[in-house]
Amino acid sequence: MINLEVLRIELNYLQQVVGKELGNKDARKLSEAITGLVTCFLNPATYYSLSLSYIQIVEQYLCQVQQKTEPYEYKLMLNNIPTIRNFIEKVKFEMPKC
Repeated sequence: MINLEVLRIELNYLQQVVGKELGNKDARKLSEAITGLVTCFLNPATYYSLSLSYIQIVEQYLCQVQQKTEPYEYKLMLNNIPTIRNFIEKVKFEMPKC
């Protein structure tokens, strides 16, 4: 089960990291993608093709942050967002296979 309060805290942390490394515009796009995924997760009947693009957006930003930060900083960031990472995996698992 995902604790929404922890998810919110981790999202705020991830937004700060992305904002610092890539800019506020990218942080907002990341937030919109995760918000879309949460909506899909809470109501599985709403899964649609954008779910996959939201996942790709989140993974793209994680990759960009990895490229811009030192390896130890990136590892620290990943250690501070386990709920987001688990959430993404749950959404991937539950998405209908088209």
